[in-house]
Amino acid sequence: MNKLMCCFVFFCSSLQAQQVYLSVDKNGVPLYSDQAVAGSKKLELKVSLPSQPVQPVAQIIPLASLTENVASYQLTILTPAMEATVISNQGEVLVQTEVQPTLADQHKLRLVLDNIQHSPLQQSSNFRMLGVERGEHQLQLQVIDQNGKLIAESTITTFYLRKTTIVSPK
Repeated sequence: MNKLMCCFVFFCSSLQAQQVYLSVDKNGVPLYSDQAVAGSKKLELKVSLPSQPVQPVAQIIPLASLTENVASYQLTILTPAMEATVISNQGEVLVQTEVQPTLADQHKLRLVLDNIQHSPLQQSSNFRMLGVERGEHQLQLQVIDQNGKLIAESTITTFYLRKTTIVSPK
């Protein structure tokens, strides 16, 4: 598959329900457009959606203050880094975090994207999100105790999700 065709496939995957037409110029170069022109062919596009779209679980209320009798955690989001750009047409974002000291058995982690919980509670510090929309996002890691109370949170990390298009293939 040539480079132009690859770019076209990425472009088409972002169109969802829009129509695309193919025509050939006098030099034999294929031209793709969303407008029909004389001699153009209507293309049938098959668009696949992410297998596991992100399902918002709950609106998150920021931590007001920590209780004194709870372990003090240092939470760090390692990837994506602050102000990093993630390139993924499927909206896949892999998140790696660090928790110090080691998370207590009765405590769980949750990942918050744009102030909405986007992961089940878990002990693992690695997360995989699918179906994240392109644009700017805020990410935060939180520790929840056995009673469901928020007991620690990381600083907010801002990152950008970019999807490759025919206009910007790189």
